[in-house]
Amino acid sequence: MKLKGNYFCLFTLQLVSGIIAYPLMVKFGVFLGIFLSFLPFLAGLITTHVNYKPDERDMQLIHKTDSFQSILLMVAMAIIYLYFPLINWFFAMYAGIGIFRGVTGLIIFATN
Repeated sequence: MKLKGNYFCLFTLQLVSGIIAYPLMVKFGVFLGIFLSFLPFLAGLITTHVNYKPDERDMQLIHKTDSFQSILLMVAMAIIYLYFPLINWFFAMYAGIGIFRGVTGLIIFATN
């Protein structure tokens, strides 16, 4: 399996990063939790983008992923704000970024 330019690897690691972010921030605090949950995403980012120039199709799909991720994140944050006031909003937003970007990236790159 090639890692350079493999966006499935990148979005899978970002999904993992988002899933582990909330529990790590609750257990270790904001700074250490964010740092530890960022490491899988950083590994995916480095292995995917080192010496790789994305083509127009990749760039278009990444922009599409960013748009859908932003929409899903804002809807989720509104729901959490209105209906779940006891959840830490910052922790949920940080974890939601990784989860929503990972899921939308995997779906968009798998279907196109």
